[in-house]
Amino acid sequence: MNPILQTAAGNPENQDRGLVLHDGPRIILCVADGAGGRSGGAEAASLAVKLIRQDAYMLSNAEACVTALRKLDEEMANDPVAGETTCVLVIVTPEEIFGASVGDSGAWWIPEKGNHLNLTDAQQRKPFVGSGSAWPVPFRHKNQPGHLLLATDGLLKYTSAERIIQTCLENPVEVAAQRLIELVRYESGRLPDDVTLILAEL
Repeated sequence: MNPILQTAAGNPENQDRGLVLHDGPRIILCVADGAGGRSGGAEAASLAVKLIRQDAYMLSNAEACVTALRKLDEEMANDPVAGETTCVLVIVTPEEIFGASVGDSGAWWIPEKGNHLNLTDAQQRKPFVGSGSAWPVPFRHKNQPGHLLLATDGLLKYTSAERIIQTCLENPVEVAAQRLIELVRYESGRLPDDVTLILAEL
């Protein structure tokens, strides 16, 4: 499994961040989207990735991921620079996929056939991480053949699930990751929002 991380700016400052961290048999994945229209969004997303990297050894199950995001929420709320951010945290082990999330970024499991599963379907969109009152929601799923996609709303909000799934299944992972970004690019070449995604074949 070799996750591909792609990011592209749709705003003057890209406030999205992503993380792919190999830890023995586990892989830690994260995407964070700094809250737009507020100061400190990019700093918040960067801090999310930094603190998750530091606490990676503690992420042994979905409940530990919830604890990590609550800790992140508290530390970020007390940071004088960081604003607020979404955060999707996913741990992939040989047996299962688990994690926790806050906001409108998402994580999908896409099988070779059949409907995709939105692992983050039950998450709370607001309050964001950094508000001091974020409520992370855990998830878990058996590690089965298919694709795993983490993405900020710059992708998920501006194209259909059908087009995302088709792109993932019909292309090698490296090609699909880039083509997903092109799905939401305007004819002018601009993007409607920052886009960050992580795509992996399980």
